[in-house]
Parts: sequence; structure tokens; C-alpha cells
Amino acid sequence: MRIILATTCAVMSLTGMVCAQQPPAAPMSDQDYMKRVMMAAPPQVVEQATVVRMKDGAMQTMKQGTNEWTCMEANGVPMCLDPNAMDWAHAWQSHGPATEKTGFIYMLAGDTGASNTDPYATEKKADNHWIETGSHVMIVGAAAKTMPGYPKTADPDPTKPYVMWPGTPYEHLMIPVK
Repeated sequence: MRIILATTCAVMSLTGMVCAQQPPAAPMSDQDYMKRVMMAAPPQVVEQATVVRMKDGAMQTMKQGTNEWTCMEANGVPMCLDPNAMDWAHAWQSHGPATEKTGFIYMLAGDTGASNTDPYATEKKADNHWIETGSHVMIVGAAAKTMPGYPKTADPDPTKPYVMWPGTPYEHLMIPVK
């Protein structure tokens, strides 16, 4: 569990730098934060997960979990990651080598959009193929790279499964959930 939390701290610290480039949001109460995070995954996952929050420049564990999932909000998006997905997220945020382990991420509250071609884009631009995917799950790591048959286009249909960041070390499978 310490590895997960250490990785979470690293991921959230780096994510915090991206957040710092955006206008500051109004402070959210711990109660409201927990409500938002609870929307990230099925109750069977999130109710037993560790919940963390970046607050005052430091990572805080708001709730210690009993399963191996870590849930948080990053850039206004609630998510829950398994340990392998935490490793993948840390590699992506630190520009490190992508993990070969297969990970899973829940983002059932949807996202606010991202470039489908540039893993480090922080805003929509005319040439970065910005895409918003509603409620979805993600398969990350080596398995996502070896799953044939999913579109690897710059502008996929976000209502169907597709590969995000194709051709990069961090390509992963996006699977919309309704």
C-alpha cells in the first residue's frame, strides 16, 4: 500500500503542476470532495478504496481503504486506479518508461477532455485533436498496445472504444460506459 500512496503522491504532485496552469477553482469541502470521488467507480470498488487529496501542497489520505484501489480527483475529474494503473500514470506524468503491467482506471463521471494525440497537452488547440469521452473505463499498459481492432485515429468516435494517444508509449484503450 505504501508504494501505491507514494506513486499517488508523485502522480498528484505532477498533476498539480498541470492544474496550476489553469485558473484556480473555488475550494471544495472535504465532504463535497468525497461525494465527487464516489462518482468515479462502482460502489463495490470506491467504498473500499483509499481516497487521497492534494491539499495545501501535500498529499492527504482522506480515507484508508481495504482494497488495492486508489481514488482521487485530478483536474476536476474523479477517478479510481488499480496499482498497475498508478504505475502507468506515474510513468506518464514523469515522462518515464511506460509500464508493461496491465492496469485499469474507472472514470465513470466522464472527463473534461484531452488531446488524443499529445499526452501532455493542457488545453484544446486547433491541431491537437481534443476529445471528450463521457463515462468510461481505461485499460492501460502493455495489454492495451496488443489489442487489435480498435481505432487508432486522431479523431475517433468517443461513443465507441478507441485507442488514446496512439503511437506513444502511453497509448491506452478508452471504453465508453453508459
